[in-house]
Amino acid sequence: MFDRRWFCVSLITVAALAGCRAGSGIDALPAGSQASQAGRSVVPQAVRFESLGPTHMSDGVPTSGKVNAFAVDPANAKVIYMASGRGTGLETYSSAGIFATTNGGTSWKAIDAGLADSSGVISSVVNSLWLDPAKPSVLLAATEYDGIFRSTNSGSSWTNVYPTAQATQFASFGSSLFATGDAGILTSKDDGQTWSVALKGTKQTYPTAFGEVQGSSGNAFYAGMSNGDIFALRSGTWTKVGRLPFKKKTGTYGSARMVHQIAVDPLVPTTLYVSSNDGSWDQNLFASVDGGKKWVAVLAGSYYNYGLGTQAIAYSLVHPHQLYIGADGAFYYIAGDGSSNPPVNQAANLQVIDLRDVWTIANGSDDACWVASDQGLDYEPTCSSGNYNDTVVSASSATGLARRFTVSPNGKTLLVSLQDFDSDLTTDGGSAWTADYGLYEDGFNELRPGDPSVCYAYDEASGLSVSNNGCVSFSGLNDGIYPSRVMTTPIAFDPKKPLTMYITSGPINAPGLSGPKGIYKTTDGGSTVSKLSWPFTWPGSVVVDPADGSHIVVCDLNNFASSLSVTTDGGTKWTKSTGVPATKFWYAMTISPVNGNIVLASSVDESNNVFVLRSTDGGRTFKRVATVVNAPLIRGRIDPDRNPRRKVGLHVRDRDVEASKSPAFVYSPEREILYNPDIKKGVADVVITTLRGAYVSTDNGSKWQRLDDATIAHSFWGIRWLKGRVYLGSDGQGVLRSMTPLQALP
Repeated sequence: MFDRRWFCVSLITVAALAGCRAGSGIDALPAGSQASQAGRSVVPQAVRFESLGPTHMSDGVPTSGKVNAFAVDPANAKVIYMASGRGTGLETYSSAGIFATTNGGTSWKAIDAGLADSSGVISSVVNSLWLDPAKPSVLLAATEYDGIFRSTNSGSSWTNVYPTAQATQFASFGSSLFATGDAGILTSKDDGQTWSVALKGTKQTYPTAFGEVQGSSGNAFYAGMSNGDIFALRSGTWTKVGRLPFKKKTGTYGSARMVHQIAVDPLVPTTLYVSSNDGSWDQNLFASVDGGKKWVAVLAGSYYNYGLGTQAIAYSLVHPHQLYIGADGAFYYIAGDGSSNPPVNQAANLQVIDLRDVWTIANGSDDACWVASDQGLDYEPTCSSGNYNDTVVSASSATGLARRFTVSPNGKTLLVSLQDFDSDLTTDGGSAWTADYGLYEDGFNELRPGDPSVCYAYDEASGLSVSNNGCVSFSGLNDGIYPSRVMTTPIAFDPKKPLTMYITSGPINAPGLSGPKGIYKTTDGGSTVSKLSWPFTWPGSVVVDPADGSHIVVCDLNNFASSLSVTTDGGTKWTKSTGVPATKFWYAMTISPVNGNIVLASSVDESNNVFVLRSTDGGRTFKRVATVVNAPLIRGRIDPDRNPRRKVGLHVRDRDVEASKSPAFVYSPEREILYNPDIKKGVADVVITTLRGAYVSTDNGSKWQRLDDATIAHSFWGIRWLKGRVYLGSDGQGVLRSMTPLQALP
């Protein structure tokens, strides 16, 4: 069985990547990124990382992490390709690259050689795959940041054939290939070798999805745009035929008419369905029976009875006019005849729950379905049945999304909070992992300083929980406080009094997400927790000087404008920091273990630049000292802080799927910043994680250099240091650990 942890990342140094990816520039950044005088003179050039996991995920049954792209050889169904990126809709971001199997999923291998940007960094955010059924060795990959790649040898190597930015989907129609890209609707007449623009896109209006049918009932080809426009290909010309309705109901941040997916009735090509934003949950369904001119909302206001919004749609190839709909927490079908309130029928019960795309294949008296989801690639032979007879064919691969985590002093115990999987625990350094279904996704984990047998978990479903047996089992503290998953550092300890903790509370208001906003304190390790009368509206990060427990810095949000404040007397008196630009996100912060007067804070400006502020007076005044990287989400910041609820103790697929009615919030492209805590003299190294890479500074934040040249994943979250080695939580490769110390201990 293929083990991703030893592929490329663990075996190959940055200086010797020729067999794994092409052309690595050791000082290079991704296309469009910026660094402030990044240098390679101090940190060793041969920084290597290994994946500790969790890699093979579990959802009560063997699964994998996110998959949103799929292709299968029609002549040999055991040859399958899959990828993980953002897909076409409002999806969890992933950076796991492309995988292939030749044995139907028994084992998978990464096929990323040549799949690289201009600097040689693997372009691992892959939205869609296409395989030429006449020449199955020819593959195309649509990537989020680097356009279209092509392989002529079944993925053994890749060539960038259209180096634009975003590409999301492919379609074959007539004798041509088509692709959606930020440049517009692209077309190729030579099997994807060269591309031209068939309909030019603009910054505001560009294609995002295709829907097509070709058969005895007629031919139709539609394209959906970022602004809700619907185009049809008629007599070789793309013509606008209509526009989706839109009502911004709740002021949801990022709401727009953007088209996510299109499904066309193969028997009535003028009937089509579109999944799109709706202004509330951002994933509604619309139908048209006149070729896209007029539209009606389908099951409007009823989505939360059937999961969280329409995320995947596909017509049956067996049952006339039957439309399958996949959601977060549900899979069902309706009569796809354009009616606004059709009966809802349970489709096949699946082991995966958060569906991203569905492909149907006629299979006798029923459809077979390939289903891409946040839990992996699923195959269901009878798509209309109510049985559990599916197979998660990606289960032996490794595409899990690791977020925040904690590491024991001996490196053996890691508790990792995951996206869409709750948390996983290892007590042997990553050789074996077990799932903890009592902890919710996207939480925060900490060990008590000086006593690693005491472990804390803090998430938006259970609040603060404690373990007294090294993270093996937890009990809730019933203190009524909860974090938002988009906070940066909501827990901090007093360096001299490890039973004294500061905890920020304040989730987005939603059903099941009660919890006041504020900072709470415990002096007995969590047995009793009380709210502090500190002057903050919605704090999201708190850090304590590692040498002085009375020196504390807090980041606050007020009407989605951030600020920093500092106290040097334990909170009696606060000073609002100057020189701090207000951003829409909480700052991440870290205080130097060598000199408490040096405080670094990082956030994201309006141009999507991850920047760093530095204070040399303990946090009273700050100055911007570096731009680390430009880190845009190409399609805008539209990753909502979703709130599907799951009652503690139930299987993950039984979770309650009530949704937030309040404005959605988004993950910042900047995730965390942390000094090496073991350095007490000289200058401690500091690492920052972002959507577009991990970086290290050896001079208190003035200059930054990239750490993830040789990794497959380039989106990172949590940071931990242990004996000079750095650990990173990644979107796609689990927790990565540097194989050698970045900074040797004294």
